[in-house]
Formats: sequence, C-alpha cells, structure tokens
Amino acid sequence: MKTVVLGTDGSQGAESAVRKLIELGSGSGATVHLVCAYPVPSALERIGMTARQEPTDLRGVAYDVLARDERRLADAGFSVEKHAREGEPANAIIDVAGDVKADLIVVGARGTTGLRRFRIGGVTSKLSHNSPTSLLIVHDE
Repeated sequence: MKTVVLGTDGSQGAESAVRKLIELGSGSGATVHLVCAYPVPSALERIGMTARQEPTDLRGVAYDVLARDERRLADAGFSVEKHAREGEPANAIIDVAGDVKADLIVVGARGTTGLRRFRIGGVTSKLSHNSPTSLLIVHDE
C-alpha cells in the first residue's frame, strides 16, 4: 500500500476512516490523497437552497476539512496531498484514484454532517460498483 485515496467530508464516518487508516498504515510510508467534494451551484438549487443561503466559499470549507485530516495523517507519518473537487463525492474520489493510480480507497460507511449533506445518492454504494481499485469501507467505531 503506497498510494491511498481517502474520501473525507468532516462526518463521523470520515473520522472513523481516518482513524482506521492511521491504525493500519502508520509507518508504511504511504502517500494519502485526501479528497473532499463540494457541490456545484445547480446541486444546491436541486435541494432548495437559494443563493442567499449558499455558503460563500464552499471550496474553502472543503479545504478546512482537508486541513484538519491532513494534520492528523501527517502526524502519523503519512505524506499527504489534498484535493478539493467540485462535484459529486464518489466521482471525485474515483477521478483522483485513477489519476494517482491508487492502491486503495478508504471511506467511511456513512455521514450526515459537513459537506456530505449535499451528496446525491449513496457514495459508498457508487464506489463499491465503480471503484478502479480495492475499497475499504470503515463503519463508525
């Protein structure tokens, strides 16, 4: 395991995925590509948010989530690269995994907070059917 993609959104499920990756891969020298997706404006409209309700900088919110997880993973000895991607989370994770030729994708089983509330469809379900590599789905601890 040299190249890992970890999907994060700030939820409890994502936190469990970070903890599990640290437990399994600490000291491995692996590079972790953290991926956090944020919605496109049309996705916000589909769930009934108006422009006034829209957060001012969704990309910035994604980078805040990534920065928190980056610190934890770096402290555990991983090399970390961050990817804030506009769009649907499963697609963002699959795209990054393909781009970096990942050995493994790690995600939490579910989440209902943070940016994940904007998702369309089940992220883990989409990943289980379309992942270009091995997939570890971590259930909440």
